[in-house]
Amino acid sequence: MTILHFEYSGFFKRVLHDLAILQGHNYIDSDQGEALFNLLAHYDVDVILTGLELSDMSAETLISNLKASKYKHIPVVIVTSSEVENVRARLKSLPFDDFILK
Repeated sequence: MTILHFEYSGFFKRVLHDLAILQGHNYIDSDQGEALFNLLAHYDVDVILTGLELSDMSAETLISNLKASKYKHIPVVIVTSSEVENVRARLKSLPFDDFILK
């Protein structure tokens, strides 16, 4: 499985990288949402993990761009420290598949 992870925190990138590699998965990361389509054009991604804020855009923008593209079938999992109710309220109009609390 190939995981594409969008996160601005170097610490959380390292944590998820190590977990993914230990489980035998391929791991790609970026803190720039603008890299989304370039990365998807070069890698066969199975799932996208994203924080709520990136260095250049929000998760809302990233997910909206993804779901309006030919890559809309790729599952999106939000990785956040926010409360569950806050995540659901903030992203209520966007299709994401699940979330993981940091």
